[in-house]
Amino acid sequence: MLFNSTAFLLFFFPVALLLYYIAPDKMKNGVLLLESIAFYSYGALKYVPLLLSLIVLDYALALWMGSQGIKRSGKKFILIVGIVVNVVHLLIFKYGIHISQIFETIGMGYFDLAAIIPLGFSYYSFKSISYLCDVYYDRCEPEKNIIDYATYVTMYQQIIVGPIIRYVDIKDALKQKSSRFDLERCSRGIRQFVYGLGKKVILADSLGLMWQEISAADGLSLSQASSGVAWLAVISYSLQLYLDFSGYSDMSNGLSKIMGFECKDNFDYPYCATSFAQFWRRWHITLTEWFRDYVYIPLGGNREGLSKQIFNMLVVWILTGIWHGSTVNFLIWGVYCFGILVLEKLLIDRVIKNEHIRRIFTIFAAVVGWGIFASFGKISVVDLFAKLFSFSGGISAGYYIRNYGVVIILSVLVSGGIYRFLQKSVFRRVWVENAITLLLLFVCFAYVVGSTNNAALYATF
Repeated sequence: MLFNSTAFLLFFFPVALLLYYIAPDKMKNGVLLLESIAFYSYGALKYVPLLLSLIVLDYALALWMGSQGIKRSGKKFILIVGIVVNVVHLLIFKYGIHISQIFETIGMGYFDLAAIIPLGFSYYSFKSISYLCDVYYDRCEPEKNIIDYATYVTMYQQIIVGPIIRYVDIKDALKQKSSRFDLERCSRGIRQFVYGLGKKVILADSLGLMWQEISAADGLSLSQASSGVAWLAVISYSLQLYLDFSGYSDMSNGLSKIMGFECKDNFDYPYCATSFAQFWRRWHITLTEWFRDYVYIPLGGNREGLSKQIFNMLVVWILTGIWHGSTVNFLIWGVYCFGILVLEKLLIDRVIKNEHIRRIFTIFAAVVGWGIFASFGKISVVDLFAKLFSFSGGISAGYYIRNYGVVIILSVLVSGGIYRFLQKSVFRRVWVENAITLLLLFVCFAYVVGSTNNAALYATF
């Protein structure tokens, strides 16, 4: 079930919110857990037993780690078991097609693992790993109430596309016994949800149509396109990816606020960054911080000299590429991001001091990276780059600029922080922002009813 669907907006969420609010405070987590399982079951009923099995296993391992008399070496063994189980679960399904081919090659038959990819498995697996690590490092006590822990893992606001919220950041809200309803927080949540919905259905999905026209098998092929069209396509995809994913993150955090949970923002206007390193501190913040805290720092971080730091960065970015997908373009993209960060660290930071030049370089590096990221299926990295940097002729970009120019301009403004500017100026009076939010909601409903309810791009990663 998608947040941008009539099934969610008109049926599931109103009923779920009503039941959640009228439930006694001590039963709210149980109600939210049942609603989350129902939400997950809507599109992935056959995966519910797997999800619940992993929840029970991780819950038990954490309790075992926290039990009296367990030595540090024993806790480490338990942690390793938990990490291995979750990582193997990730690898089996994310790389199912390759594993299936290996089985077939060695004569064990063909197991179509690629056809049984569990919904949201990358996100709930990373939440579980972070919980086990935090228990091991004594950042939190193991959760004794399995209902509360299962609620944390399965919260329907986060299970499909994140953000990857850590248990230590939400445990106090889960344990709150008094009413979780707060009018001011609920109002902020509604505004954030509607703003995210607008980014998704009005802007991101419209940009997606242009990307499909240029890149799809039945659309314009790159061999016919000019370099201008290729650049326009990659720029539109870069904007689409940001607006789609940040829109979903806004919807997720907005829903969480409505239900009494304050969650970390997942994006902070990354296209306004003045360095590539800063870009990644602002993009998919919860994933970036996850890799920093559970991979980069345990490997040694920047504490053991420059060469070891660069090696640790390489490991992190290879794993980041692998996390995003099983095709080779994601691995190339991870190595590319690592290379730009090293170049920036060793050369650009020392040579280029002008903030505007650094911002242009950051946007250029990010857009080229997203070109690699998007190059799979009918489009290869080599073909795309040959078109981008050959400055060749072909079908011009005029048609797409005429058809999508307004959407592109609005997308650039939103990505550049116009909403934050409006909050500080036009929206200083709450009633003005509420009126605009209501108008935006009506426009969003028109788009939702008239659209095909496109899934979030990051739901596939």
